[in-house]
Amino acid sequence: MRPFNLLSHPGLAQQRRVFHRWWTSGAGVLVGCLLAWSWQQWQMAETQRLQLAHSQLQSEWLAHTRQAKDAAQQQLRLRMQVEQALHLQRIAMHHQAWMAVHERMQDMAKEGLRLSRLNADADHVTWHGEFSRFEAMAAARQSLSEQLGQDLALKDMSTGPASQVSFVWQTTWPALLGARLTHADPLVKAKP
Repeated sequence: MRPFNLLSHPGLAQQRRVFHRWWTSGAGVLVGCLLAWSWQQWQMAETQRLQLAHSQLQSEWLAHTRQAKDAAQQQLRLRMQVEQALHLQRIAMHHQAWMAVHERMQDMAKEGLRLSRLNADADHVTWHGEFSRFEAMAAARQSLSEQLGQDLALKDMSTGPASQVSFVWQTTWPALLGARLTHADPLVKAKP
């Protein structure tokens, strides 16, 4: 049997156990609240840091997107300018070619050419006309072929009264431009 001790009375031991439970529970709640509050503060700071980083990345992305869009628009403008310059150069070359052919036709008119019709499409140019003599028509065709740098095809020929010769000449349209058009393209494309 155990000795009887008044200091360790069963009621007093019960009180000590209840007091210890309350004290440890309160301390646990207090430590838990402090940990939860510090975790919440850390989460808020981390969230703010991530939001700041996100806004910086988003602004950098928008700036990069804007720069890429501006660069693409600038490239498009440059390409359009080059294409317009090439187009204008081709128009000027067409004009010069037509002026040279017109001047040559004016000279041939003095030699007896009467041009009745001129047909031009994307690929061919066709002249319908008359000469007073066959020899003059053959010489004019040869001269114009040499000027164009390509043979002027005789598509049709008929003789009329008083030795008049009706003819139809045809050539491809690029022949009117000669070699100048093929040499001009690389120069314009080399500009950008």
